[in-house]
Amino acid sequence: MASTYTTNLGIEKIGAGEQAGAWGNTTNNNFDLIDEAVNGVVTIALSGTSKTVTTSNGSISEGGRKVLIFTGSPGGDCTVTISPPEAEKMYFIDNQADQKLIIIQGTGGNVGNNRAVEIAASSKGFIYADGAGSSNAKVIDLLNGFSSGGTKVAST
Repeated sequence: MASTYTTNLGIEKIGAGEQAGAWGNTTNNNFDLIDEAVNGVVTIALSGTSKTVTTSNGSISEGGRKVLIFTGSPGGDCTVTISPPEAEKMYFIDNQADQKLIIIQGTGGNVGNNRAVEIAASSKGFIYADGAGSSNAKVIDLLNGFSSGGTKVAST
């Protein structure tokens, strides 16, 4: 059986009988991927109005981190696409860029159909991408309606 990769983090599942004497390297890499997924932080400089944040199989990637910090001057609202569209992901987002972020997963995402989340410039967000596939994926603002000490937190 050949190696395969997990859907959400791209962790390699070594196939039976593979990598004799070398499986330790793959295992160590997998621990690095888990470490990044639990507490990893990446800064992403935006220079245009679209950006794809990808989780890659078997390697450290932007999309495999827990905290995404966006900086830069994209020149307009920036659509950030979470890839792959089948991955279930949760992110803490710190938008330090000077424009609004529109977070989608797959195609057809917009705020009007509840398939996207907007995060204003100089704001923060906590989001969940449901991984429902290219045309059906939703991105949800997990702080929308959240109560803290009896006070409802307003959504952005």
